[in-house]
Amino acid sequence: MHYKWSDYEVSGVIPFSAGGQFMRFLTLIMVLLLAACGGGSGGGGGGGGAVTQCTLTEEELDNLTPADVPSLPKACEGIAFFDIPSITGVFILGTETDDLGNLKLYVHGVKQDGSPMILADFEQAAVSVGGVPVIRPDDWDVLPVANGNILSMALLADYSLSITDSDLSGMGDLYDIVLDGTPAGFEAETINFSSEPGASPTPVAITVKPNPFPYWTSNLPALQAANNLDLDQDRNNTTLYDAMGTGLMGPIDLGDRYNPDTDDMGLVERNGPLVVHNRPATLLMVQTDGQDNASLSLGLNDIVALLDRCHTTAIMLGTFRSEVDAQVLEELAGTRGAAVNALNTNFLEAAIIPYAESLSNMVVFTLLPHTDFLNLPPDGSVRIEVDGLEANAVTPFDIDGNCQRI
Repeated sequence: MHYKWSDYEVSGVIPFSAGGQFMRFLTLIMVLLLAACGGGSGGGGGGGGAVTQCTLTEEELDNLTPADVPSLPKACEGIAFFDIPSITGVFILGTETDDLGNLKLYVHGVKQDGSPMILADFEQAAVSVGGVPVIRPDDWDVLPVANGNILSMALLADYSLSITDSDLSGMGDLYDIVLDGTPAGFEAETINFSSEPGASPTPVAITVKPNPFPYWTSNLPALQAANNLDLDQDRNNTTLYDAMGTGLMGPIDLGDRYNPDTDDMGLVERNGPLVVHNRPATLLMVQTDGQDNASLSLGLNDIVALLDRCHTTAIMLGTFRSEVDAQVLEELAGTRGAAVNALNTNFLEAAIIPYAESLSNMVVFTLLPHTDFLNLPPDGSVRIEVDGLEANAVTPFDIDGNCQRI
C-alpha cells in the first residue's frame, strides 16, 4: 500500500499529500477520536468527565521543536512523532591504493551513544581481511585526514508540494552544518528536485547548484547560498530516483552509459582520471518526505544497483512518519549508509550535528600489501569494527575511478 500518490495541495490548512503530511493528519485524527471515545473520567456506566483533545494544528506540527515536547498537553502524547533520531554507524566513504601498494580506507562514524568517533576510537578498531584479523601496527594503522581533495558530496532536497517552506529552510540550515564540519578541501554540489506542474507525464525539475556549470565547488559561501530556500524551484511531485541518479551520474542524459574519456560530473566519477583532484571518498545526503511518484528515467532498483556497484554511501533523511516510505529509505541506505525519519527538520538537527562533527574527524586506515587484500575473492571484504558497530569495504575495491554506469 502506498500512501503518497501525489503532492498536490487540497487545503490551505492541511496539505494533503498521501506521504508524510497525510499520515500526520491521519494520526492526529486517530488521537482525537481516541480522546473523544476514552477521555471520560467516570466509572462503569457513567457519562464521565470532560473530554481532552489534542488541538495541535498541521502548522504547529510542522514547526514543533524537541524543546516544545515536554510542554505539550497530555492529550497529544499519543502522536508518535516526537522521538529524536540519531545517525549511528561506521561509514567507509571510499578506498584507493597508493604508490606503495597500500590500501587506504576513508572512514568516519558515530558511536552508539550518539557521539562522534574520534581518532582514539579508531585506534581501538578491530580490522579483518577476508575474515582474518589483522593487527595494528604490523598490518594496518590509522591517521586523521589532515586536508582535502578527499571527499565529494552531493546534498539533495525534496521540493515537492508536500514539503513545507519551513522544512526546506531548515534542511538548508542542516546542510550548512554538514558543510561546516567537512574536512578542508572537500567539494560539493546541491540538488533540488521535483517535477514541473502541468503536462503529463510531468517533466522532471531537477536543479543542480551552485552555478555556473560544472557545479562542483569547494567554495563554502557559494554552497551555503545554494542551500537557501529557492522560491524559483518548480514545486510538484517527487522525482527522488532521477535526482539521485543526477547526483551519482551527473546532469546528463540519464540513459547514457559511462564513458571514461568524457564523463566526470557524477559522484561515481569524481575519483576518475578526468578530475584534477582525484577524490576517493563520496557521500550522498538526501532529504525527502515521501516515495518517488514522478521520476521518468530511473527506479528504485536502478539506484540501489548503482550505489552497490560504486560503493557509494547514502544518508537518507526522512521528514515524515510513514512505515512504507521508511522502508524505501532503508533500502536506499543499504549496509553502507543510514536512514532516519523525523517529524520535521527541527527534529533532525540532533542527528545532523554529531554526524557533521564525525565528518570533521574523518580518518584514513592504511592496510599494508602483505595483508593480501587485493587477492580477496569476489565480494570478499575488509571489515572495520568500532564500538560494536561495523562496516565492510567489499571487493572489487573502487581504486581507479572505473565504476560503471547503469
